[in-house]
Amino acid sequence: MTRDTPTLHRNRLGGLHASYMQEVSAYQNGELDYVNIRGDTGPLVYPAGFLYLYSWLKSLASDAAAAVGKASMESGEDFLGLDGSTSPIALRKIQWVFVVMYLVNSAVVMALYQRVLSGMRQRQQQRDEQNLPFSALVWAWRIAMGITFLSKRIHSIFVLRLFNDAPAMLLLNLSMYLVACCDAWALGRVVFAFDQFECVMFTPGLLLLLLQRNGSLLRTIRHLAIYAVVQIVLGWPFLSTYPVSYIKKAFEFDRVFFFKWTVNWKFLPEELFVSTMWALVLLSCHLGTLAWLATKWWNASMTQRGRAKTREWMCWTSKNDSNNNSLLAKLSPEYLVYTFICPNASLSILLLVLTFPAAVALDFPTMGTDTSCSKMMAFSLIVSTIAIFGVKYAFNVYPATKTSSVVLEISVVVSNAVVRRVQWRGRMCRMGRGLLRG
Repeated sequence: MTRDTPTLHRNRLGGLHASYMQEVSAYQNGELDYVNIRGDTGPLVYPAGFLYLYSWLKSLASDAAAAVGKASMESGEDFLGLDGSTSPIALRKIQWVFVVMYLVNSAVVMALYQRVLSGMRQRQQQRDEQNLPFSALVWAWRIAMGITFLSKRIHSIFVLRLFNDAPAMLLLNLSMYLVACCDAWALGRVVFAFDQFECVMFTPGLLLLLLQRNGSLLRTIRHLAIYAVVQIVLGWPFLSTYPVSYIKKAFEFDRVFFFKWTVNWKFLPEELFVSTMWALVLLSCHLGTLAWLATKWWNASMTQRGRAKTREWMCWTSKNDSNNNSLLAKLSPEYLVYTFICPNASLSILLLVLTFPAAVALDFPTMGTDTSCSKMMAFSLIVSTIAIFGVKYAFNVYPATKTSSVVLEISVVVSNAVVRRVQWRGRMCRMGRGLLRG
């Protein structure tokens, strides 16, 4: 780091880092009522795992600051960012933790990319149609990965601004890797259960995968219980004292976002953006999209497995409810990854904020290149690459403008409408070849 780097970091960390530290300080001072745990940017709106992680980071920073000597500590300098500035020593210590998170997350995402690409290679070898050369698909992946991992915004989220989205996405991608690449469903579910509330956008895909794998509602409910158990254990200090406050604030579904933070709706009037009517419109659009996706998956499953097998998902019990894991459906890794992320990319029509690139670093490259429709494959690759460039441009504009919001909306809508249309016509009607392994 250069000599003036800490000053630059202090300016860019701004009030959010200070607010994190203020919320942690309130908790460490004995406050357990979530309504009263707040910082300069507002009340705490994350589950208890956030407080535990940033309490540890604050302790780590305090130890680093103490290493310079008691004399400097007694000088009154704010080492932990409670006034919006942060000691270079304390900040650098926290940044190194986030650097490790960033590198591990990048490695996990790259491993998922590689596994999906291997599955696409196998499917390409099994087909008789004339497709683009596989080298073209490989280069499309390389371009998509390069755009993703060279993103200034993602670097900022992980290493510069120290957002809580960084550890949240690390846990999410790690759980996806354990399930898709290691077939470690039990461990993957536990890791996912430790994740934060932002990752609720991925739960529709996970629920569908559990239903497909388990074959009945009863076994799926038993597997979902791990999420409830983990969240209850993590939040017990707050649930046992102020349960209503904790549930209301940690899982705040009626949260109203500030207009200044939106990235994709800057061209709207602020009065419309913060209105209840607009929130209901967006929610209806998202639920409608999820219903449409569920219908597509249902029809594709009936094509591959038959109506009777598909209806077993909605049965209370089935032969898979025994403890014999050999009876569980074995889903292909590329199908697992695609199903996991697809509902999250659909959420992109809703509110996007500056931290959203961390949640879609894997989504757009995967969805844009995972297609098997020979007649439209080249068109799909071109459109998806342009869409990724558009998303990258829009998120690098700060503060967001009307122009950047329009570019972002067009990129997202085109990638969802055109590219996904190609995939439904190609990949999902071929689920019979790609769903089950072995």
